[in-house]
Amino acid sequence: MHRDDDHAPAHPAHAHPAPSAPGPFTAPPGAVPHGAAPPPGAPAPRRRGPRPVPPGREYHQVLATDRRQVWRGIAALALLMGGMLVFTFGFAFVGLFVDLMLGRDTIMLGGDEYTPVLHASTLGGLVLLLPWSMLIQRWLYGVRGASLHSVLSAFRMEVFGRALLVILPIWTVYMAVFTALTPTPEADWPFRDLVAIFALTVLLAPLQSAGEEYGFRGLAFRVAASWGRGPRTALVLGAVVSSLLFMTAHLALDPWLNVYYFTMGVTLSLITWRTGGLEVAVVIHAVNNTIAFLLSVVLRSDFAAGFDRSAGAGSVAMLVPCALLVAITAVVWFRTRRTGPALTPAEYGGSAPGANAGAEAGHRTGDGVEAAGAGGGAPGSGAWGPGGPAPSGSAGGRGGRLPDHGS
Repeated sequence: MHRDDDHAPAHPAHAHPAPSAPGPFTAPPGAVPHGAAPPPGAPAPRRRGPRPVPPGREYHQVLATDRRQVWRGIAALALLMGGMLVFTFGFAFVGLFVDLMLGRDTIMLGGDEYTPVLHASTLGGLVLLLPWSMLIQRWLYGVRGASLHSVLSAFRMEVFGRALLVILPIWTVYMAVFTALTPTPEADWPFRDLVAIFALTVLLAPLQSAGEEYGFRGLAFRVAASWGRGPRTALVLGAVVSSLLFMTAHLALDPWLNVYYFTMGVTLSLITWRTGGLEVAVVIHAVNNTIAFLLSVVLRSDFAAGFDRSAGAGSVAMLVPCALLVAITAVVWFRTRRTGPALTPAEYGGSAPGANAGAEAGHRTGDGVEAAGAGGGAPGSGAWGPGGPAPSGSAGGRGGRLPDHGS
């Protein structure tokens, strides 16, 4: 008898089921949908990469959080000062070894020669403060090292260029007059040494000055400011602590020199705060140190006298560069009175509550710098003024014009 089930498959259990219509995606158990907040008690996802720069912040407040992180800040400052000592003495020992191999009677061993090798090692060790400061900020605070440049996390070449055009001629005149009024003894220089030191100064003095600015007006200023609760308290803490460290780093025993170093630290901190970056401070520091060294080379001055920081090395003449420091700070403050201090823009902090304030911050960042040529006067002078302070050492010796290696 023919039945339908005679033709049924031998193993119906293994038949492939008919495809079903696609359904909605179901997340695996415990997964959090994209954009949703994690459930209470769940661990926060780990951030990869650097912490974003918060929007609408003044330069010195970039590292500030809800917690003061005092011990973290102390560790950062200890690393900064320790690194400076290691770099300085390390380069000095290498330079000393090279001079010994060359048979030079260097002042490092009680001789009377300030050699090109000593000059290079003196400046070269402090150049490393620039990358070292960035590394400390990245390691201990998780913030990109490039944010030390400015509130835009970039070195603003237009600000640097305008400052250089104004400060260079003014500072050249000032240094020439100050040198003529406070001469130093002459030394017997071999011509080849003068040429070598001249070239090394042009190459390394600007970088040495930048290294110190990134270390003290950059990292130290921000770290100490992060201990303050309000913006003004943070500003005072940052300026005072970083300036005391800068003064201490020079190991000066003369009170006039210490007044000068501290005044320079405070005023350059204020300039950095108002302009929102280190560009102007770098220009002032680099122009001062470079011109001071070059004038000493041209006049065949005794470099050892310029490095003297013992008691009695300074004089009331140190109030001249202090007055310039105060004057340039006043000009910067006056020219930025409408825009206020430059702030970090919104795009560096992402969209979040307060994003509108961040957008306004970006606008002010541009205004605070670009107002330089808009208010009349010298192009670019609005953000930083027509003159500037003498970074450390400009009048640091008995003759008063040599920038020391810690300037």
